[in-house]
Amino acid sequence: MSGRSRLPGGEIRRASQKRSRHAGVLPARIEIPWRPGDRVQWRDRAGVYRRDVDEENAFIEIAERVYRVRRAELRQG
Repeated sequence: MSGRSRLPGGEIRRASQKRSRHAGVLPARIEIPWRPGDRVQWRDRAGVYRRDVDEENAFIEIAERVYRVRRAELRQG
């Protein structure tokens, strides 16, 4: 190659593409294995983990109310 940056298909990049950067690597997210009865924090409120709904959501109990929340939003309490 003559030093020109090319696209994966071999075409030469357009002027607007020449100074583009590769996307950064996202840090790995560590999944906490929650169990029923675990203390959790959600939106600065303390609660109790009840059960999984699916891979992304869970039921938690705060002040005798049950909320369906995203598991990624939970922290250890």
